[in-house]
Amino acid sequence: MSKTAIWWQTLRPRTLPAALGPVLLGQVLVVPGHFSWPTAILCLLCAVALQLAVNLANDLFDGLAGVDRSDRLGPTRALQAGLLGAGELRAGLALTLGIAVATGLWLALFGHWLLWVLGGLSLLGVLGYSGGPRPYANLGLGEAAVWLFFGPVAVLGSLLAQRSPIPAHAYLAAVLMGLPVAAILVVNNLRDRHTDARAGKVTLAVRLGERRTRLLFATLTVGPLLPSLPLQLPPWSWLAWGVTGLAALGLNRRIWRCDGAALNPLLGQTALFSLVVAGWLGLRFVLAVARV
Repeated sequence: MSKTAIWWQTLRPRTLPAALGPVLLGQVLVVPGHFSWPTAILCLLCAVALQLAVNLANDLFDGLAGVDRSDRLGPTRALQAGLLGAGELRAGLALTLGIAVATGLWLALFGHWLLWVLGGLSLLGVLGYSGGPRPYANLGLGEAAVWLFFGPVAVLGSLLAQRSPIPAHAYLAAVLMGLPVAAILVVNNLRDRHTDARAGKVTLAVRLGERRTRLLFATLTVGPLLPSLPLQLPPWSWLAWGVTGLAALGLNRRIWRCDGAALNPLLGQTALFSLVVAGWLGLRFVLAVARV
């Protein structure tokens, strides 16, 4: 493999829909008169940089901690496989974090003051997931953190960056948006539950066991559908809701039939599903506001 191909694989671009969906949803929910295209683009750039930084940090810190071994079932990790050195990954992590910090500072300077708090929490979230003396992923808190950062922080932070008032429906949308993104990590940890347990990494899947982890996946993927029923909306909106529901059912059918390395394709599919959910939630709440 060329260095370019190695870096592309290490950055895990298939995870990017998980970063884009919540920010796009937030931009859709901006109150008319407050939307700015440059701000929206900076929000997307910041979210992508943070997602890439998370991917590099996980490769680096899990490799250094010995979590990634030759029996790893997931996609190849660059450090564990010897494709990239720790110094190279640190440089990539510094670059992606630098882009995130630069764009985040610009947004905080011209947006709401709460962005300083959310930005600081996001940086701690990137570095603390698998790094530091007590990574919170090892404490079974990974899914909760993903829900927080890809739900309320990303969606509501997008509105704050636009200096938009936050309508009541945006809070519900933010809570629902984090669920399918957290489901991506559920798939990852379900696949790795045996190797994680051997390495002393006590993820939520290790704590819950196989069956309850699959039930958690069902809850996170189907969960956004019932609170977002298109009641009193145009009949055609039920079609969009139904398509989203069928996609959720398809994912759940696969997760009950697959295990181990066979779950790898489900990671990208669940990431794409989170983008579908973002599209549905944006459509649903825009239609509701237009109706009022």
